Amino acid sequence: MNLDKNKLDEKSTGEVEIIDIKPEPNEIESLLKQDGFYPAYHMNKKSWITVILNNTISDEKIMSLIEKSYSYTVIN
Repeated sequence: MNLDKNKLDEKSTGEVEIIDIKPEPNEIESLLKQDGFYPAYHMNKKSWITVILNNTISDEKIMSLIEKSYSYTVIN
């Protein structure tokens, strides 16, 4: 989805494209210390994070996180 970046970072403005993903619980804290990762927008911040899709994070890393996220949310 697209949103104004100030929803994620009050010091920033401008529209950004984002995706919310559900990483492994023990990964959340370390991911949030990296550029391009934010506490979840519009989701449970204990289980989800928001990733900005602006080439800050490699496509390979994003795709890996998406695959893991899917596996954590799929109903068996």
